[in-house]
Amino acid sequence: MISPRPLFRLAPPLAGAILPRAIRGLCTPAPPSKPPPEPLSPSELDAVSALLPRLLFAGHVPAAGRLLSAALLLPGSLDRLPLPSLAAHLASLPTLTPAFALLTALRHHPARPSPLPLATPLLEGLLSLRRARDAASVLRWLCRPDSPRRPDAATYATAVAGLCRLEDPKGALAALREMLADGIQASQELREEVVGVMLQDARIEEAWALEDAMRRPEIGSMVELVDKLLAEWEP
Repeated sequence: MISPRPLFRLAPPLAGAILPRAIRGLCTPAPPSKPPPEPLSPSELDAVSALLPRLLFAGHVPAAGRLLSAALLLPGSLDRLPLPSLAAHLASLPTLTPAFALLTALRHHPARPSPLPLATPLLEGLLSLRRARDAASVLRWLCRPDSPRRPDAATYATAVAGLCRLEDPKGALAALREMLADGIQASQELREEVVGVMLQDARIEEAWALEDAMRRPEIGSMVELVDKLLAEWEP
């Protein structure tokens, strides 16, 4: 097995070669008698973890996507790779181009892994950096029809609460709309935060209408109201 030290000296276009087992798996189906691939070794895991941010920093985004895709072909990689630290690095970059490139690599991955282990901490990082618009873009990406996995309750709550904290009532309302459309009830605290940020934005009538609708058990009527509020939204 190749030791991790020379891996870091590979030219970026050849970064995917550090996992030849995974690369071969992309092109050649394993014979029925062949044992399943082994998980990443600790040295391989360290190598991938170190190389991904280096590739992104050097502008080799496609190579980073190929490396991540190759690593995820091996069992257990999604749980073992330090995706939260990778997400923190992506959130610190000036644009979301590298982040969306990696998320797109996950979307086209043959194993269809969930993007949430990367997308949720990315969303949290963007909100902590007060990048409300970019955080809303990540949430919209997760809610696309071709997304491998829509947000879960925790991701939605993070988005809605974070956008309220950043005083973005329209973004918070749009996130709440997707949450409700997925049949996920917002907590009382989250509802109060949405109503509060709308009141701060001087949208008094809309806030009271939303508060009244959220007291009712029917989610469908609330989704209709939020759609109406968003359609009639004026800056």
